[in-house]
Order: sequence, then structure tokens, then C-alpha cells
Amino acid sequence: MRLSVFRATVQTASLSVMLLFIINCASAAPQNLEDVSKLLKEPANQANQKQVLDFFQKRFQKEKDLSLGTHRYLLEKTDDGGGYAGWFLKADPGAEVIIYAEKGRQWPMIALGDSGYFARVERFPNFSAAHYRYSVNGRRLPVGQFNRFGFESYEWKPESLRQAGVPQGKLTQMPAFKSTRQYPGTVRDWWVYVPAQYSESGDPAKLIVFTDGGGYCHGDGNATIVLDNLIHAKKIPVSIAVFINPGVIPAASKGKQEIRNRSNEYDTCTAQYATFLDEEMLPVVRQQYRISEKPEDHVICGASSGGSCAFTAAWHRTDLFQKVISFVGSFCDFRGIDDYPSRKKNTIPLDQFGPWKTAHDYPGLIRKEEPPKPLKVFLQDGDNDLDNKLGNWFLNNERMAAALAYSGYDYWFVTGHGIHSSRHGKAVLPEALVWIWAEGK
Repeated sequence: MRLSVFRATVQTASLSVMLLFIINCASAAPQNLEDVSKLLKEPANQANQKQVLDFFQKRFQKEKDLSLGTHRYLLEKTDDGGGYAGWFLKADPGAEVIIYAEKGRQWPMIALGDSGYFARVERFPNFSAAHYRYSVNGRRLPVGQFNRFGFESYEWKPESLRQAGVPQGKLTQMPAFKSTRQYPGTVRDWWVYVPAQYSESGDPAKLIVFTDGGGYCHGDGNATIVLDNLIHAKKIPVSIAVFINPGVIPAASKGKQEIRNRSNEYDTCTAQYATFLDEEMLPVVRQQYRISEKPEDHVICGASSGGSCAFTAAWHRTDLFQKVISFVGSFCDFRGIDDYPSRKKNTIPLDQFGPWKTAHDYPGLIRKEEPPKPLKVFLQDGDNDLDNKLGNWFLNNERMAAALAYSGYDYWFVTGHGIHSSRHGKAVLPEALVWIWAEGK
């Protein structure tokens, strides 16, 4: 009898422990966006909504006003290159809140009880992006600087990885450069790469200039490693590379912000930036190294506005650059609506025409230029690139490629499904460099 009672007591205790374990597991706080996604997909209940609310409030506790829709999303990457995106917004309880993105996508946000907070978590595959806006009761909130994200992952080619037995060139960070002529008051960081095969007694080296240079000579896809490998394999000629950051105007006083001069330099479609390189920066390099003076021996490379800047430099100064590599080039309209000339008495003054030319005009200019300019152009872009009031980046790169084809230029347009970043460009940099230096079409 006593043994039976003991067994019954043990069984009851074990069952209680198991039930307690199950209850604790069911009520365990979500640890990541995948957990939150599962909670939001379950039938609505107060316990789940409270856990989701606590999860987001903890991560957005420093935000002053979550009703504006200008705060940053949450992102968590997954092993397949994609990831989860999480949104959190404050609105009136009972409001209809929807997230709208390009390509006709929309995701209704889920009310977290009567708290006035709304949440949504979506799973995105590799090579996907969203440029989104919140809508509250049919009124779309303004787009903030953080209303864009994407996922993309690439495997690096062998030429982008350090190889045993390959001599390494030398990368030198130069003293900060202060412009006195073209961009007076600006200061910028820059680096010079000299390959191990360079010799003062040999042939003059070729030249490659990278805009936004710091991003190319450090980190994944490091261009100096690519150059080491390709030069060693004799796939490209001995080339000196100059990596140049955009200029900044230092803060005027303590507590003030520095002024970035990037858009002024890169998005202004004149010869000014190329002339700045020719007259101010490159003479410093030419004084130290023997570099070919032939423009066909000079490449200029960049991404985004740095890519369109590369094309601008070569378009206006074919005497300086005749080879262009552009990744996700910003061939878009950076002018505000008030910048366009007004039509008075149905006439536009002739002196108002030139200044309003911007990068989205290049396809038309390419088609009308006769004879074609002596340029060789590599373009890369992905169909998940930006689509906003400045234009559709991918479509504008397609327009560039079509114009180059129509006019008989030597060009190569590499497309993919990437977003607006330099990752795909860095992944194909070895192929781009081999092609840009190859003889003939």
C-alpha cells in the first residue's frame, strides 16, 4: 500500500514538472525575429501580443517618436543569405496600418492588442530588397533615410582571396589631402597601391582610380588582393591604384557637424572632378611613380554616385580616362523640381540649359554624340536596385547599356538580382578588370 502511494506521488510530481516545463516553453520570451514571426502567425491572444510588444519595445526603447515612421527596421540574416525584417509603429488603436513597398508589395501590420502599437515580420530570400513606406488609415508617411534594406550574399572568386605564393603589393595611406583649387576647404583620405612587379626601370604602370576608395582597399573583396592575383597571373598589366574618398569640410567649431562634399563632387555632371584629379591629386602620384600618360591606360571605377562620377570623368575628359567601371551607377536625376528652368513666354533662355544636365541625361547624350567617344565601359546592376523619386536605378542602367549598344561602344553590362550596394560589383571585380584591359571588343 505504501509503495503504491509512493509511486502515485512520484508520477504526480513528474507530471507536474512536465506540465510546468511545457508551460514555460510556451511562454518563453521570443529571442529573435523568427520567434516573433511565429507568434504573429498564431491566432491572436494576449500572451503572444504582450511578448511581441515587449520584444519590440526593448529594441526601440531609445526612439523618441515611433509614430513618424522614420526609425530603422530590425534585420536578422539567415544562413541562406536572406533574412527576417521586423517593423514596429505607433498609431491610434484600431487604425489600419500597412507597409507599402515597390513592385506592388504590401504587408498589413498586426495590432498588438489595444496598445496602439503595430508589428510585422517578413522573411526575405537572398537577393531581395524593400524600399518601403508606412500607411496609416490611407495616409502614407514620409520616407525616412532608413526606409530601405536588402539582402544579398555572394561567393568570392579565387582572385578575390589571398593566394599562397602571390607577391603582395604595398598599400600606403597618404597624408590627408587638402584641395585648394577645385574643392577649396575640403579634406579627404586616400591611399596608393603599388604592385610588387612595379619597377622604375620597367614600362610605365597603368593607372586605376577608385572613387569612395576606402571601401575598396579594405574589407571583403579588397581590390588590392584582386590586383595582386591578376597582375601575378599576367591577366592584367602592372597597374598602380589610387583609392580616393570624397572630400569633407571639417566642422567649423566644436559641436558642429562636418559637411560631406560627396554629392557635389560625384553627382555634378561636369569635368570638375576629373580636373581635380588631373591637376591636384594625380600629380602627387606621378611625382613618385612612372605612370603611362596615355588615357587608354587609365581606368576610373566606382559604385553608386561614384559609378556615375566615373562615367562623368571619362565622358568629359577622354584625354584623361578612356576606361570606366561602374557598379550600381546612379544614372538618375538628382535635381529638385525647383532646379529646372521655367518656361517664360514659351522660351527657355539658352544660358539655363547646361546646368540642368544630370546623370539621367547620359543615355540621350550617348546616342547623339557623333562620332562616339573613345570609351570602354563596364556596367553592373541588379534588378533589386533603388526605385524612388530620383529614378529607377536598374532601368537607368539598362538605358545606359542600350545607348552604348546603339552607338557602337565597347561595353559589357552584367546584371543580377542584387540591391543598391557594391557587394555584387566587388564580387565581379576580377572579371571586370580582366575585360576592361582586354584588347578589342
